[in-house]
Amino acid sequence: MFLALLAVSRQDPGRCGLFQWSATLDTSVWLRERDMAHLRADGYGVWLEDGRCVRYLAHVDPGPVGDAIAEREQSTAGLGGVLAGYRRTDPVVPVCAVLVIARDAAREANLLADLMSRPLRAPVAVTTVDLLHQHWPHEQVWRTPRMGDTRHRLIDLPEAAADGADGVGSV
Repeated sequence: MFLALLAVSRQDPGRCGLFQWSATLDTSVWLRERDMAHLRADGYGVWLEDGRCVRYLAHVDPGPVGDAIAEREQSTAGLGGVLAGYRRTDPVVPVCAVLVIARDAAREANLLADLMSRPLRAPVAVTTVDLLHQHWPHEQVWRTPRMGDTRHRLIDLPEAAADGADGVGSV
């Protein structure tokens, strides 16, 4: 995702760009400084586009781990762990979106169904690896639990999430 956002930034400099990216280790330090060491994100980023910015934490679905997972569990195994830390978070996470990149459409649908039945305080947006390979990450590839099948651009996620989400701003 980082490389794809960087490529988009280079295609249209001045209109949109990846302002900041922190990999897993730096993201862990950033979260620890905010008393959120229990969260395990794969990265932290700030995306700028058309005078607006979106701060986000990114998670990549690890998929089912191990060979002994039953076929009926393949579509859900490991998803609970991706967002488990957010279920324990009392303070608001200081980003406007928590992005999850699911391995496939079935896992994306299962994660969205879980988020509908057990919502998180943090706004979550989901896409699939296939969509990110077919489109740029700043295009309409992100789904939120509240918006059904509608997909959104990265910069529009704050509007698709709850009103007044933290991490949204103008530049």
